[in-house]
Amino acid sequence: MCNTRPCLKLEIEDPIASFRAAINENPKNISYTNNSGLTSRTMALNAKCWHPNRHLTISFLDNPPASLKEAIKTHIWEWADYVSLTFSFIDNKDAVIRIKTDTTQNASQIGTDALTIAAGKPTMFIYARPGEADFRTVVLHEFGHALGLHHEHLHPDANIPWNKPKVYQAYAEKWGMDKESVDLNIFTPINEATTMTPYDPTSIMHYPVEKELTDGKFEVPMNTEISWEDKRIAAYFYPIEIPDGGSCESP
Repeated sequence: MCNTRPCLKLEIEDPIASFRAAINENPKNISYTNNSGLTSRTMALNAKCWHPNRHLTISFLDNPPASLKEAIKTHIWEWADYVSLTFSFIDNKDAVIRIKTDTTQNASQIGTDALTIAAGKPTMFIYARPGEADFRTVVLHEFGHALGLHHEHLHPDANIPWNKPKVYQAYAEKWGMDKESVDLNIFTPINEATTMTPYDPTSIMHYPVEKELTDGKFEVPMNTEISWEDKRIAAYFYPIEIPDGGSCESP
């Protein structure tokens, strides 16, 4: 079984506050529909995308070693080529994105849900460390959540042929996850109100799927790169202006 600690969904305590934060930040979060041909995994009843030209400040809450900070920064910056957002890392603990590294989990709020978290509290958790095989993958994945992307294995069209008893047992033994947590994080599709982009098994947002947990019928490796479809979605919601006054919505 994969040795990377799974990224677990962070529950929102106040769905109304989540909705208001999304719409106040970017009114288009309620208007993205299948009319565009590109509504997405980022959407539940509403999307949680930042305003396309938003400047996101990012800070660390627990003063990690400089080497860890720099490694996390390096991989977060990899997303910058595909979005019109700008990023800066600040020492102020009231940044928009607040990372906690003294933790036992890898997780992040989805997009604008970060605005519902009290000042000084973490919006992202990174347990992985440089030197671990999947450190870069974890950082790319968690910041994908911060941009508004959900877990791709929960796409309604994924139809992964899980052997559920094997999954319950494996995740309990390896990660101490109970049945409720496994159901939420692995088996419960995103309940989209709109048409979505095609299922992308190559997405950086996809859980690895071990062949033994599908009785040999299906497998997805640990994806280590931002996929073409990830880039396309990022460029659509955060279009990059080009010199002639247009925008680049597809990488």
